[in-house]
Amino acid sequence: MTRFKPWKLLACTGLAALSHIAQAEFVPFSAVVDGSSEIVEVVDPSGPVVRVQTAALGVGSFGSLNYFSGDLLNLATGEGRGSNRFVMVDGDELFGNFDVQMLPGLDPSLFTLSGLVTFVGGTGDFLNARGSAAFNGTGQFIAASLALTHFEFVGRVDVADVPEPATLLLVAAALVLMAGLARSGRQPLPVSFDLGAHLNRCGTA
Repeated sequence: MTRFKPWKLLACTGLAALSHIAQAEFVPFSAVVDGSSEIVEVVDPSGPVVRVQTAALGVGSFGSLNYFSGDLLNLATGEGRGSNRFVMVDGDELFGNFDVQMLPGLDPSLFTLSGLVTFVGGTGDFLNARGSAAFNGTGQFIAASLALTHFEFVGRVDVADVPEPATLLLVAAALVLMAGLARSGRQPLPVSFDLGAHLNRCGTA
């Protein structure tokens, strides 16, 4: 009968946890939102450069969401830059930074928008999120400083698993154990090895 080896079980469990932490999930991202954009401040009258805030509601690949953004927009060139956040129905938030280009329409009250948002983390499932999404939008001024706006986003967000404290403890214990084995003369795991094959052996040992 094979003798039970607690150190081997701990090492295998820790390695499995380490493998889980290293994984990242690549998720298609899309969102369609409708709301309003308001010029809340004239930052530079000579531009003019204005500060714009947008609030909208919509739906996307993660369900219903609220959308918020703030940016500085040069009305002479149509170029702008800002930050935004997507608030999911469960409360998790996805943060982004974006560049935008505004183009006037034939009707002075109409305009179109296009740009790219780069995701820079968030809260909950989006804590370590990375990725990007292109977006297009349309708008119509209904007052001198207020416009109704529509945005469509399409891209990808990379959601890395966030380890729980217990998982981190398992990984730390496994690393300490392997260091101890190396000092005691046992054969440690090589620096470069097939983690998948090793975990399969753990499951059959």
